[in-house]
Amino acid sequence: MYFIGIDIGGTKIAICIGEENGNIVAFDRIQTQPLGGSSQGIKAIEDLIKKLLCTIPLTLDDIKAIGISCPGPISFREGKILDPPNLKGWENTLIREEIENIFKKPTFMNNDANAAAMAEWEFGERKKTDDLIYITASTGIGGGILVNGKLLQGQTDTAGEVGHYVLDINGPTCPCGRKGCFEAFCGAAAVAKRVREEIHQEKIRTKILDEAENLANVSMVHIFEAVRKKDAYALSVWKEYVERFAQGIGILLMAFNPQAIILGTVALHSKDLFFKPFFEHLPRFAWKRTIECCRIEPSVLGYDIGKLGALSLAIDGMKGRSSEQP
Repeated sequence: MYFIGIDIGGTKIAICIGEENGNIVAFDRIQTQPLGGSSQGIKAIEDLIKKLLCTIPLTLDDIKAIGISCPGPISFREGKILDPPNLKGWENTLIREEIENIFKKPTFMNNDANAAAMAEWEFGERKKTDDLIYITASTGIGGGILVNGKLLQGQTDTAGEVGHYVLDINGPTCPCGRKGCFEAFCGAAAVAKRVREEIHQEKIRTKILDEAENLANVSMVHIFEAVRKKDAYALSVWKEYVERFAQGIGILLMAFNPQAIILGTVALHSKDLFFKPFFEHLPRFAWKRTIECCRIEPSVLGYDIGKLGALSLAIDGMKGRSSEQP
């Protein structure tokens, strides 16, 4: 039997059809913004799934279940997208119910970080590791936490929102409105914004600008490249970034004592720069024994994790391994 994965994001909606072992037999994507909102988006999802089924070819009789990964915040219990800041027009959408009504298949949904954690459990290097945490470190910081092989949802479905615990009450302002959140220090968007402001206000001469060509373009990628070229300002930014990242991970180590912590995007882009200083800083924030029992490493699933996450929600939903769907 086959499963369908729907990965809804602020930029794109990716849809795949795959087997229980993670083998993807069909995949396509559409841009999110031109759709304008959930009504048009759900119709586009329906059309694309039907198109993919025809190309294989399969029928709905071959599909066992559907998984939906989407940005938070969500209501897992209601199967609802609430008010994600980067998904305008999808507010309060009962996405699970709508997709289930169209295709008449068991449908499971969760936020994208939780879906990624399930993908790591199902298909990653540390698969079937029951106490596992996945950290997405890209535009923002998020997480998915598995305890005894089941996703930790929390009372308001916000367990794993690790980007918004506070590392320093006097730190930079976070997109959530508070000061000093993990995301304010280590989210790529927040770091790039702060670097652009510092370069402009303090008239800093840095290879970051050489890499980006102009100030408005500065991103984490340009910071990485300037670090590799030993630029003094970039090195100072990177030192604080890695130190704060170690602090954020140290909290998770002490709170959950997991077997594995898998790191997403930034660790993939910069692992040659990241891991040595990260492990040097980590003992300042967690006990030696706690660190030694945990594998901390980059994801081997790379850029497939979005579609594999959505697929794994369907697979594990049918197995009953993830948090019980209402």
